[in-house]
Amino acid sequence: MNSTLNKNPAKLPSAYDAFLKDNFDLKPLLESRNKTVDVKKTLAKYTGEFGYKQKRHLLNRVLVGYAERHMKDLDGLSLDQAIDLIFKKPDFGEPVNNYYHDFPPEAYKKKYLVDDVKPGEPFISKPYSKQEREGFVPEFAGAERLGAIDSWVYTSIYNQPTSVGWRLFLFFHTLVPFKDDGGRQKSTYYSMKLTFDAAWRSYKDYIIDVTLSERMLELLNLRYSKKEAPDENFAREIQELFTVGKRPFSKFTESDVKAAARLFVGWDSMYWENIVGEGYVTKNNYNEFNHDTGDKQFSKFYGNRLIKGKTGQDGGLIEMKEFFDMVFQTEEVAIHLCRRLVQFFVYPVINVYVDENIIKPMAEVLRKSNYSLAEALKVLLKSEYFFAEEFYNSMIKSPMEFSMGMYKEFEILKGHVGYDKFNTFFDEDKKQFDSKYLDPIYLAYRIFSQVKFHSIGRQGYSIGNPPSVSGWQAYYQEPVYDLIWINSDSIKRRKELGEAIAKNGLDFFDRPKVRFDVNLLLKKIKDPSNINSFIRELAFLILGVEINEKAFLRIKKSILGDNFPDYYWSDAVNSFQKNPNKDNFNVLYIRVGQILSQIFDLNEIHVF
Repeated sequence: MNSTLNKNPAKLPSAYDAFLKDNFDLKPLLESRNKTVDVKKTLAKYTGEFGYKQKRHLLNRVLVGYAERHMKDLDGLSLDQAIDLIFKKPDFGEPVNNYYHDFPPEAYKKKYLVDDVKPGEPFISKPYSKQEREGFVPEFAGAERLGAIDSWVYTSIYNQPTSVGWRLFLFFHTLVPFKDDGGRQKSTYYSMKLTFDAAWRSYKDYIIDVTLSERMLELLNLRYSKKEAPDENFAREIQELFTVGKRPFSKFTESDVKAAARLFVGWDSMYWENIVGEGYVTKNNYNEFNHDTGDKQFSKFYGNRLIKGKTGQDGGLIEMKEFFDMVFQTEEVAIHLCRRLVQFFVYPVINVYVDENIIKPMAEVLRKSNYSLAEALKVLLKSEYFFAEEFYNSMIKSPMEFSMGMYKEFEILKGHVGYDKFNTFFDEDKKQFDSKYLDPIYLAYRIFSQVKFHSIGRQGYSIGNPPSVSGWQAYYQEPVYDLIWINSDSIKRRKELGEAIAKNGLDFFDRPKVRFDVNLLLKKIKDPSNINSFIRELAFLILGVEINEKAFLRIKKSILGDNFPDYYWSDAVNSFQKNPNKDNFNVLYIRVGQILSQIFDLNEIHVF
């Protein structure tokens, strides 16, 4: 197997650091953004037109990358029906053995001394080998399965149904981040599942499970805390980041942090059992001898609550639940969570009007629904505030939205694969080609096990690799927020992806390249043989807005020059459709690639 796929670079690029380094003049941008947020709409239900424009805005904000196939799912639906569809919880699934061509069963057994699961079979819940010896790499850290997990989560997003599920996954991932370092497959999957399921359950119950997950016990040092010197990391972040927030209205004190740190001492995970044991849910040890059984006094912010110290094996859990009961009785938890929802799904800049007329009413919905963020989000997405035209195409796509939109719209897994030119498209070339690349399961593995640290990772976002426990700065850093995603380095990476889609093919290093299927693209255009409608329709398909006349003429000129009539394009399309041989294919592919390349250079490609 090509180990490059799973090699974690020393440090992925920081979008925030790159943004600061560019030293932009932010004043005009920030002034413009402050005007955009000045929308005097409410949470009252939207009753206006629900046509293509409104549906695209909705889909832009609830999906991880827009593709026209999602629009077809909303055909004929009312707003209520669309929301019902979008909030159907999709299947989360499990990673499977999709690495079988690179790492066949006999190689697996030779390396790990046990049989692998069969091709296409899930492995997360299986117990792993406990054999160790000097120089031996256990199954749990095997590059093949780590690559399978990476490819599974990105392929799942690529194949996402018309559901908010995976975008909510990203929302929770930046709100309560997890790290997947250490190569432990089971705990990484469990953190992903907790994150995915969070929207469809009580946030309070979710936070308790996250607290006791192996990833969180390690991320914030909770498992290493001692009653003689309690570690305050988790106690601080559980309040400042995950529940009441740190804005001026959240008045928890340093004494609250110290009391919470004492309360949480005593938890550890069953390290080895969590690595190799059956199942994937974190198994914990509660060390009663390491728990501070004294009383914990909290401040006026928490109603001067006194949590009495508990003994016994249930003592720590009882105290923890009492702590979260106390925290969730404050108004600030719901306000903090609803602020983050509005910033993620509508617009990052918040003013006093939005606080009073949008966030506080949403917070009331959240409290009444037992902290179901999905219920609060439904109200927001149905509101006249959400559908205010000022918010259409007002946010900058993250690396995930930008890249996944590209992969999905051009159906890259249905593309042409080849070492040189377009080998597998033509019968006479297939004999030169390794047939394993025609296996769609394996192709998805090869493409999507590398985007984590390469095409998407290099733009500044990688699932399981947040820059800090606060998540990605683009979601909380005032006043720049999502402006962070655009910097001199990320623009270069986005252009590289655009050129790969349009012209060069997606590269998986020492392997073949994948290029979009021209036939599939032509079918999306009503009259592909008309150069004028082709350019305009293709641009609208990708951008969601009409391109201006200047851009249209520039693109058309790049294809036909000053002297060639429109029928030169028509002839190329018709020739290919009648006789799709290699020569006709290459002529058309190159011309379509030129059009795409210039559309990808337009500023509108970066907003949604």
